[in-house]
Amino acid sequence: MIVTDTFAQFARRMSSTQGCPYVIIAETPNPIRQLEPEALRVRAEAMIGTLVEGLTLPPAEIETRLKDIAKRQIHPEGMVRASVPV
Repeated sequence: MIVTDTFAQFARRMSSTQGCPYVIIAETPNPIRQLEPEALRVRAEAMIGTLVEGLTLPPAEIETRLKDIAKRQIHPEGMVRASVPV
């Protein structure tokens, strides 16, 4: 998944509601809307390594790497929710 840093935690939570809490998320700084093509290219190239890992690593390796990160992002400590648990 590709997102700006503003939406990374939301993306993790949404992916977990669809049964994919360990999805690889490539982030770039927000905003991107008014960037010139050259600046967008630099940001895209910076995310290539993350994208390749997401497409090539075995699922067990991805889960191992993201287990703690996903836990913190999906259920932040001290936060109480009234929504459906994920």
